[in-house]
Amino acid sequence: MMDVVILAGGKGSRLAELTVETPKGLAPIGDRPILSHIMGLFSRRGHRRFILCVGYQGAKIAEWYAAHAEPGWTVITSDLGVDATKSARVAAALEHVQSDRFWLSYGDDLSDVDLDAVDAQARATNSVVTLTAIQPASPFGVMDLAASGDVTGFREKCRMTDWINGGFMSVSRDLARWLPRGELEQEVFLALVAERRINAYKHHGFWKAMNTHKDYLELRELAGSGELLRQLGATP
Repeated sequence: MMDVVILAGGKGSRLAELTVETPKGLAPIGDRPILSHIMGLFSRRGHRRFILCVGYQGAKIAEWYAAHAEPGWTVITSDLGVDATKSARVAAALEHVQSDRFWLSYGDDLSDVDLDAVDAQARATNSVVTLTAIQPASPFGVMDLAASGDVTGFREKCRMTDWINGGFMSVSRDLARWLPRGELEQEVFLALVAERRINAYKHHGFWKAMNTHKDYLELRELAGSGELLRQLGATP
């Protein structure tokens, strides 16, 4: 089983008044915080040792999981404060990682991605990082246009043709060698690209990020209807 490092140090400033007194990771989605939903994804696959990289109101997250961790979970918090880079947070978390590869996840993404398949690809390719690639739904309605300019139809919630990093990354401990290069998604990942040590598993199923207040409300609606737990393969 692999340790799970979750980046949960951000302020969540785009979530309006929600995160003024509550850290983003504790935002309630149904009957549990979003962090617990994410941890549940890994726990159901047998990965139950978590290192939470906290920052903004990190003490509240630490206190919550000291009292509310699920049976069988080991939860460690690593707090570098609000201004630390993601690379610095991962480097600090590596001091607690015991497995040869570990999961690295963002603290605001939910998905039904096949974690076993992600890790199998990572080990088969000997990548330093195998991330989960997502084609998110467009936030805008899409028009179908003929060459003449005539509108031939409208479509809602279309998937974008481009791929983005949806998180849920299988990472080798060797990443420590690249972390001093700079910020994670810029200098570090670009250095891995140059050395062909990073790849992506294409996921076509459910994925939803909680970046804005609108995203938060949509996730709460999904949770209230029971659809979220169904999508995540969880038991109510």
